[in-house]
Amino acid sequence: MYELNRTDFERVRPLFRKMDIHLPLQAILAGNVVAPIYVDNTLHPQIALTWTGHRFYLAGSPGNTDLIAASRKIFLENFTMTAWKSEIESYILYYPNEKWDSFIKAMLQQKFPIKSTRSYYTNKASRRDQLDTPEGFRLHPVDEGLLSGNWRNLEFLTEEMCSERESIQDFLAKSFGVCLTKDDLIIGWCLSEYNTGHRCEIGIATHEEYRRRGYATFLTQAFVKLARTRDVARIGWHCNSSNIGSGATALKAGFQKVEDYPAFIGWFDDTSNIARNGYFAHGRGEYAEALAFYEKSFSLGEVPDWVYWGAACDAALIGESEKAFKFLLEAIDHGFDDLEQIKSSKYLVSLHGSERWETILKRLE
Repeated sequence: MYELNRTDFERVRPLFRKMDIHLPLQAILAGNVVAPIYVDNTLHPQIALTWTGHRFYLAGSPGNTDLIAASRKIFLENFTMTAWKSEIESYILYYPNEKWDSFIKAMLQQKFPIKSTRSYYTNKASRRDQLDTPEGFRLHPVDEGLLSGNWRNLEFLTEEMCSERESIQDFLAKSFGVCLTKDDLIIGWCLSEYNTGHRCEIGIATHEEYRRRGYATFLTQAFVKLARTRDVARIGWHCNSSNIGSGATALKAGFQKVEDYPAFIGWFDDTSNIARNGYFAHGRGEYAEALAFYEKSFSLGEVPDWVYWGAACDAALIGESEKAFKFLLEAIDHGFDDLEQIKSSKYLVSLHGSERWETILKRLE
């Protein structure tokens, strides 16, 4: 694999055509985002890869064994090291279609990436100009005036502003957004990402105490209204297909679902990644496999209490009571002390009534 000169980026545009929904790629090709592109042949590329932040992209046609090895080297030595320096913990790998699955699994062998399905939404044409701000709240454009205010949680907003842009000033110069406040608290924000041509993508969040009240929908609609004044015709919204809340918010705000697409996710730290594999295996109902992943993570390094908790639940589900009690005690020793959750968990029912179970409950009480 060879790094392509920036003056030759147009040579790979055809390879990325089937990935048009991913605006960061278009931003890279347009020079709005500085990122390297590697290809198998600088004159007639058949495969290309690039990345920005935690996003890694593959395009073209899956290559042979040599290209798998070369791509693995770039992923591990270039992408991973760049992410590590930026304190990025996880990644998401995008690709055109499932023909790439075997290539990716070989490229990331022993890294155990997790297959995921994501959804893409975009805004419908809308002329809804009337938008009533919720009573007791204020809607602001994200600008210097807003940032000069004395907000209790300003970092809630500014950290996101710098997640894609180099600085707050860089965001203000190249991006835009709206913010909802109440008294001196920032309730939520909706910001543009990867502005390129007449397109942008959307980033949105609501303060934990104000979720599920319709504020995210309101912010999205306000953002779309502002985007129209900035000549933005197409706004992209990406989320995990399993994130029912995010998809529902997009639809309520007037977006429409365009397609589902595959992706792989993972964590750079092997211990965390193996533990997360256990969590996802549990979600699929593969309890023995989940337990095996959790036990493997214990051998790799320190893990948080939820990993021991997960191992206890899965051990109980497959009838390994000794392990279940062992890992439950480990979870408690590591800080998992939610008595009500332990007592009511449907995963631990097989442990109920035993002397060891009663001893654990008395300890927590």
